[in-house]
Amino acid sequence: MQKTKILAVAPYEGMADAISAIAQSRDDIRMTVQTGDLDTGKRIAVELAHNNYDVIISRGGTAELIRSNVELPVIDIPISVYDVLRTIKLAENYSGKFIIAGFSAITNCSKVLCDLLQYDIDIITFTNETDTVPALRKAQKEGCTLVLCDMVGSKAAQKLGMNSILISSGTESITSAIDEAVKLVRSSEHVHKQKDLFQELLTGEEREFLIFNPAGTLWFSSLSVDEENTTLMNLIETYLKAFLKVPDQTVTRQIRDQIYILSNRHIYYEDQKYTAITIHQQAAILSEDDMGLTIYNSLDQEGDGFANEYSSSHKVGNTAHMIEKYSKSTLPVLIVGENGTGKDKIAKHLYETGNYSSYPLYIINCELMGERKWNALMNSDSSPFTNVNTTIYIKNPGSLSKVQLEGLFNYIDNSDLAKRNRLIFSLILNSRENDQTEVCRTYLENKLSCLTLRLPPLRERIQDLPSITALYIHRMNVSTGKQIIGFETEAKDLMLAFSWPNNLDQLHHVIKELVIITKTPYISYEDVKNVLANEPDEKTSGKNHGFDLSLTLDEMNNQIVQIVLEQEKGNKEKTAKRLGISRSTLWRMLKK
Repeated sequence: MQKTKILAVAPYEGMADAISAIAQSRDDIRMTVQTGDLDTGKRIAVELAHNNYDVIISRGGTAELIRSNVELPVIDIPISVYDVLRTIKLAENYSGKFIIAGFSAITNCSKVLCDLLQYDIDIITFTNETDTVPALRKAQKEGCTLVLCDMVGSKAAQKLGMNSILISSGTESITSAIDEAVKLVRSSEHVHKQKDLFQELLTGEEREFLIFNPAGTLWFSSLSVDEENTTLMNLIETYLKAFLKVPDQTVTRQIRDQIYILSNRHIYYEDQKYTAITIHQQAAILSEDDMGLTIYNSLDQEGDGFANEYSSSHKVGNTAHMIEKYSKSTLPVLIVGENGTGKDKIAKHLYETGNYSSYPLYIINCELMGERKWNALMNSDSSPFTNVNTTIYIKNPGSLSKVQLEGLFNYIDNSDLAKRNRLIFSLILNSRENDQTEVCRTYLENKLSCLTLRLPPLRERIQDLPSITALYIHRMNVSTGKQIIGFETEAKDLMLAFSWPNNLDQLHHVIKELVIITKTPYISYEDVKNVLANEPDEKTSGKNHGFDLSLTLDEMNNQIVQIVLEQEKGNKEKTAKRLGISRSTLWRMLKK
């Protein structure tokens, strides 16, 4: 029997993974899964609908948009009462007030569930997309900090700086939608036979090609939707207007390590002009440069962008207010903190919510800047330092040499760099490898008058750990398709007792590992114990050295010298510098 060819457009990664897993267990379908919400999902469906699919499945508002823009039938993945219940149980780990918000597909079953189980949870129903922000803003003023919602509500919550947990569809709902799609296609199977034969003939060519209708809308494409081809489609869009007007043109461009040759011709059918674009690909001679200097635009990605990457852990606790205030200022900002406290994510968030978000963000990673690249950065006419109204994030300038740092300071002083652009700096406070950190901090705070944003280590905000872990678990649930609710009580106690020397980065990868290995709704004590046993812990890592107070002062001084000398791997010059003494004094102390 012919397999049913289904295009699944999932609004988030976790659903995509769940659909793929279900599809692998069935032999009656051939499934292609793509991820995209609302307009992004609609665009994916429009681009791929002509690639020999029989039916499309999606969810909620994304399904409605696809249905109104493609000719193929669209099956909606429903949201069940069980999906809502699982989300509520996860949110119960959150310490703040939360509500349920969404369109009627979500809120109707939520109201029934809350009535049956006597849950006292506020429920907001959206009638259209423009309702979302005003409705959630009102809830925010009433003390709500977490929203259980669909993707539209999640994006609205993000704009307002609120946390959100996505109400995801379970395997039962996905399986039901696939069954309905198969039943629908088999009822009209004879319609697809001729289309399948001609489609197979065209897509068997080695070259790729696209056909646009007279209105300039993509009508057929042999390209799959992936990161590389999305870039290629953006390139085609640049020349599409010219290709629609004049036939027999050829354009050659390089993208990363590939050369693309685009050729067009016009085809007439029933007095309608269609434009065919043929794509030939060959390897490029030169490759891309490294990532010491990267550029990001807030419009580069639709929807979440860097805001999705921005760690929600800093929306919990005392730093959230300062981050929000600093983002609205154009003054330079210095972000300081230990390794793993999320400095890069905060810098990107300051850019996305700042006054210069419509201009590029330049990220200069000083640790990856060799001498040649640094000199080019300081002297080239194309340097971001020559720009106006942009955001420049100088990451860890403490890793620069003394000469490089003096050159940077002189440039800032003499060029009005901080007045022409928004400057953001970050420094690592607990790294011994960056000799110029203190010198750099003194200049940035006292001379440049930076606003200082200190990101506290996790051990100083351990009371926020339950809220942070609930948000991390939610994101992992979305990305992996799992439905974990939280920790067992004893497991949570272990997490609270841990010292977290590598802070949020360490917590994030621990949560990731725990979610991957957990097969039950709650993360167990044994799993937490086993995972944390392999993690560095300040209590056992030797970072905190105890001293025997029964020793003399000279003996304790000698003990300190030996500890620092060991940490500096026997380097006496670095040891003397850290201790603030001369090498001759260190030599006398070691000899004594």
